[in-house]
Amino acid sequence: MIDDPLNRTKVKRGMDLPQAKLTNDDVLMIRELVGYRDELKKKAADLTNKKLAEKFGVHNRTIDRITAGGAWSHVQ
Repeated sequence: MIDDPLNRTKVKRGMDLPQAKLTNDDVLMIRELVGYRDELKKKAADLTNKKLAEKFGVHNRTIDRITAGGAWSHVQ
């Protein structure tokens, strides 16, 4: 089928296709979740070990050791 503007109502798309596994609601949810994920990524960009080290005035290897459980392991 050719995607012709005059024939647009006759062309099956999305969940109207017999092999479709997603519904329109699924697609909307996926887009919403991806938007939320991208938002979290932007916020998490400020939480790198380097930025945390700068914030606390320590070397970034100190943050590496803390997150790996080597330094300050006695603190639970």
